[in-house]
Amino acid sequence: MSTSSWTKETSPKAPGRFWGQALIMSALDEVPVPGVSGLDHTADIGLEIWGGSLPELFERAALAAVWLVMERDPEPESSPPDSPPPREERSVDLVEEELGLLLRSWLRIILSWAETEGFVLMETRTALVPVPLCGSPDGQAFGLKARVWGQLDMGPRVREIKGVTFHGLRVERREEGWLAQVIFDV
Repeated sequence: MSTSSWTKETSPKAPGRFWGQALIMSALDEVPVPGVSGLDHTADIGLEIWGGSLPELFERAALAAVWLVMERDPEPESSPPDSPPPREERSVDLVEEELGLLLRSWLRIILSWAETEGFVLMETRTALVPVPLCGSPDGQAFGLKARVWGQLDMGPRVREIKGVTFHGLRVERREEGWLAQVIFDV
């Protein structure tokens, strides 16, 4: 099981950590999540994500998706000045026939929480497991089990992500680890 999170105190380049300061993205190469870079796309936003393992890849993708919406540190609704903001824990269990579809489903859940409930992911632990599936060509599918920690943040969003597209969606094993590409409809 892998763990990724972000905090204000950490550098954007620190492994497993998110941004240290808010910035408005002028170019997609400024995504401050380790292993994530922007992809040029005509009308939408694309990301290329690298991870040493599948869990790390999925965690980085989720953190980057949240950053695309917010481009800032989360702001808790209300908390005393010198106390940490309240954190909420959630669980996710998904099964899909292909890794690309699993990544898409995972990101749709994370983005849906941010859009409909104001729940912003701050840390996640994920595990990917093989799952038997009678309907798949080889009888095998991919399962994702995740614990997610975050907080409510009803503050302003930089952009609305309408969907995670099938266009260009891929998750591939490479010699150095795992590579994913995802395009968001904005």
